[in-house]
Amino acid sequence: MPYCNLLKLPKMKTGCYFMLCSLITLCSCSGKQSSGQQTDQNDTARMAQELKIPELEGGDIFYKDKDPFGPDIELKGEQVIADTVIFQINQAEALIKGDQLLLKTGRSLMLFRLPEMKFLGYKGRFGDGPDEFRSPRLVETPDTTLLCYLFESTNQKLYKVDRQGEISSYPYAFTKAQSRMYSDKDIKNIADADFIYAETSSTGKSIFRTHNTGDSIGTKLVFDLGLNPKIKSWTAYIGDFAVNPSQNRMVYAYKYFKLLKFMDMDARAVRTIDFEREKYDENTIYKVDGMDQNVTHYWGVCPQEKYVYFLYSGRTPAEVWKENNQKKHYIYVEQYDWNGNPIHRYKLDQWGYFTVDEKNKKLYLLSTNHDDPFFVYPIPE
Repeated sequence: MPYCNLLKLPKMKTGCYFMLCSLITLCSCSGKQSSGQQTDQNDTARMAQELKIPELEGGDIFYKDKDPFGPDIELKGEQVIADTVIFQINQAEALIKGDQLLLKTGRSLMLFRLPEMKFLGYKGRFGDGPDEFRSPRLVETPDTTLLCYLFESTNQKLYKVDRQGEISSYPYAFTKAQSRMYSDKDIKNIADADFIYAETSSTGKSIFRTHNTGDSIGTKLVFDLGLNPKIKSWTAYIGDFAVNPSQNRMVYAYKYFKLLKFMDMDARAVRTIDFEREKYDENTIYKVDGMDQNVTHYWGVCPQEKYVYFLYSGRTPAEVWKENNQKKHYIYVEQYDWNGNPIHRYKLDQWGYFTVDEKNKKLYLLSTNHDDPFFVYPIPE
């Protein structure tokens, strides 16, 4: 089931106030959907069959001083003037399933019904008590009986969210993060009691898979995401993780390296897309705000059934800040198929955060530079 994420704003930006109707449109990356769980399941199975892709060919593909996309496709966004319901977006995540939208923002979980965007209520409790949330993350799932799972990153507990938005505990244990207050697990659900995630490891960052069989829980290392044995800091390998179980694919895009790794779900075949640009400065991890001295490459992903889309900056945060102050707003979206073949690169006329509605050929961007921040872009044929 396609989903979308609203990404955490950089610390140099403050939270913007977004109108409710804008968020409705933004989060509709699944397009118009049926309310029936059986329809969800049938649509997913049919789409997976229609989009069956060739086997993944492993190896390294180098694009140094090459432009595999051809000329950038420049897109001009249509600004959507929002309605009157206002709330604050803070470290937001959102997903849609059927005719429901679940939104996590700040210390709130809210459920809405589409398309009229009827508010169905707040879900869960935030606080320090038992089964209260401090820093939950949404975990998308192909299970049509659930909206999603919730992963509480402080105690690493999992919870189920049913189609009515009711939350219940889920008896599943994750290995504790290495002496850290918050876990950085980026978790995806593959099947019942079967999860895959990217997390800090002894080599910097790795992909793990964990599965519950009866009374036993097994966790195995799937792939080491470290790029240099001399660089083992997790900060060097921050990135975006996405999966497409129906196509047996996953991908990791690095924030500080112009590098993507496309894999099958067992990482038997790995295809590395390497642009060999702007080397990472390993000394920046020892400096205050040193990481911001590196070029930000990939920092957002929206997986869809046919393609996967990455938000791409190609500049340092300081350069973006300067250009935005000069009203020079732009950002790129790179489009690949699930075997790592470049399709198109789009240049948007705004800066912000994005999601994609592949079915209806639209791209949505939340501008950080406008009071009415929502922009819609058509994806060309």
